Amino acid sequence: MAWIAGEQVVLRAWERDDVRAAWEAEQTADASGLRLRDWHEPPASLAEMEAEFDGNISEPNATRISLIIEAEGRPVGDINFFDIDERNRRAMVGLGIWRAADRGKGYGSDALRALLRWGFRHLNLHRVELGVAPENEAALRIYRAAGFVEEGRRRQSHFDDGRYTDEIIMGLLRSDFERDAPPK
Repeated sequence: MAWIAGEQVVLRAWERDDVRAAWEAEQTADASGLRLRDWHEPPASLAEMEAEFDGNISEPNATRISLIIEAEGRPVGDINFFDIDERNRRAMVGLGIWRAADRGKGYGSDALRALLRWGFRHLNLHRVELGVAPENEAALRIYRAAGFVEEGRRRQSHFDDGRYTDEIIMGLLRSDFERDAPPK
């Protein structure tokens, strides 16, 4: 897989320079930026993040596809399928736009549609699911616009910022995506 094209973004493999860009974005992120990631634990150091990158390169994981979201010629975030289950043809999806200045431009929505299209058509997925914090209204709008449906809630399933928080579980079936998504 060389790259996946959206309308505004390109999804591509991580490169070593992207690790530093992601690290720097984490260091300058405002509180809402970190919350957008939903329970994302930032790495302790750049060296730790680089070591994780190096480990992923040397030991690929068949249950995870992690890509950079590139817009305007620069990395603006990341998106991934994880917990890929080939037998049941399902995967979890995660999405993050790193800097507040890059949010609200449609990059996340475009990246999500492009990855879903690729996942359903090339990985032959039947279902994609995710978990999101109920107060993460920006993410909920993106997921609902892509066709995800709320399927349930895990009550107080995450300890975050000194308190327990709920998690909304959402899912999208291939048939629903293909019915609602414009062809490309």
